[in-house]
Amino acid sequence: MGDNGARLEQLREDVKGVRARRGPLPIDRWMLIAGSILIVLGIGLILLGWKGASETPYQFEQTSYLISGGLLGTALAVLGGLMYFGYWMTRQVAETRTQGQEIRDALGRIEVALTSGAGPAVAATSGAIVAARATDGSFVATAKGTMFHVPGCAIVAGRGDTRTVSGTEPGLTPCKICDPLASLATN
Repeated sequence: MGDNGARLEQLREDVKGVRARRGPLPIDRWMLIAGSILIVLGIGLILLGWKGASETPYQFEQTSYLISGGLLGTALAVLGGLMYFGYWMTRQVAETRTQGQEIRDALGRIEVALTSGAGPAVAATSGAIVAARATDGSFVATAKGTMFHVPGCAIVAGRGDTRTVSGTEPGLTPCKICDPLASLATN
């Protein structure tokens, strides 16, 4: 068994240096490359058709330049633009999926934090306080403050001039943001 463990460890060390072969380019990358090439090619054909038509005074000669350069170039440029638009849309869909997954993960963490009831936890997301609990009934206030807060309230978090209070002192009112009396009632 010890010999197998050493061999497995040696294999892991050897495999670290092996580089994996990259697969083919994803379809969205192909659309970007093909779209870019087609746009440049289409504009080039339009310019060549215009140059050829501008150098002859005869309409029957200009028509061939118009068809070969102008129409074909326009079609290629439009096709390239559509392919680039397709690339852009696939990037948007991928970004939307990534953001949706991040939102689902964050909401799952918030749900777990709210349903677990694990002590004095503050789940702050985008500046909104989700929940705060004072487990032992003690609150905090600033040195000269007239409001008392739960210990994790965003207003007093990180301040060094806080003092512990019971919440029954005269002249102290509950914070309207963290609502310490509501958190005490849920304990």
